[in-house]
Amino acid sequence: MTLKEMAKPMAAQPVADGSLISAVRDALISNALPGELDGFTQEDREEAAEFVVDVGARRKPGELALEMKSIGGEVGKRRMRLAIVNDDMPFLVDSVAGAIAGRELGIHRLLHPVVKATRDDKGKLTAIGDGKPESIIYIELDRADARRRQELVEELRAVLTNVRNAVTDWRDMLACMEADAEVLDGPDDEGAALLR
Repeated sequence: MTLKEMAKPMAAQPVADGSLISAVRDALISNALPGELDGFTQEDREEAAEFVVDVGARRKPGELALEMKSIGGEVGKRRMRLAIVNDDMPFLVDSVAGAIAGRELGIHRLLHPVVKATRDDKGKLTAIGDGKPESIIYIELDRADARRRQELVEELRAVLTNVRNAVTDWRDMLACMEADAEVLDGPDDEGAALLR
């Protein structure tokens, strides 16, 4: 994806219907950790849910939906909002949080529900509650200038691609390591033991 494509305004995306927004809003707040909802008003929750639904409105299995935008105008509330909708898999939150921390940006709110989503054959989100598990990561973080935002978006895309590759390849990797251990196997072979 080019930088120009990443910079497309949100208005170009279809506005989601109210039932999807309500379902995502409820999912965002249902498993929040203590303190994560402090200062998260009803209006904030609606805006966050609408943002998440717009970002994930069209996504095929194996594809990543990711968008970041600035929010808040008053001093002390200038932040960025990040939404990531992806197939559910391990290591997503830690990988995203690590990339953000590596850029020395503070995370003010992190919500991570896993929802069952139904999509049509073109990837359009049609319902929440049934379907395949999808990971939603919603983060409010320190604001950065346009260049740092673009760099972070590119890094997050690369990190999440690496996570997908690692998760899909790990069984094959274990099989290769076991096969290598069999080749090395001999009396007191520490290499074979290490691979096992």
